[in-house]
Amino acid sequence: MKKSNIFAYIELGKLVDELKVDQSKLRQKLKSQSAYFNIIEPRYFSDGLVGEWEGILALAKQKGARVNEEGRVVSNAVSNTIDQLSDNECQLLVSKVQSIYDSVRKEFQ
Repeated sequence: MKKSNIFAYIELGKLVDELKVDQSKLRQKLKSQSAYFNIIEPRYFSDGLVGEWEGILALAKQKGARVNEEGRVVSNAVSNTIDQLSDNECQLLVSKVQSIYDSVRKEFQ
């Protein structure tokens, strides 16, 4: 069985570290770290974890990009979605990211 890519392991580790914040700052921290949801691609995960990461991405991008009246993107899908998530949904997203990171970490031990 192939392991997840070292890139996914390292980048998820950075993301998880950044998300260890006070609950009141979680939404803002998720938004400031939203690029991770675009640069960590499903192909970087082992076969057993690719579906889990795709589920996290679907949750993080569910609302799609926000566009202005001219049709220009003013907020990407991740930032727009995080803006619309409840506090509990933000916590759920963080929990899922921490869970997949733990799984990837185990592959490297």
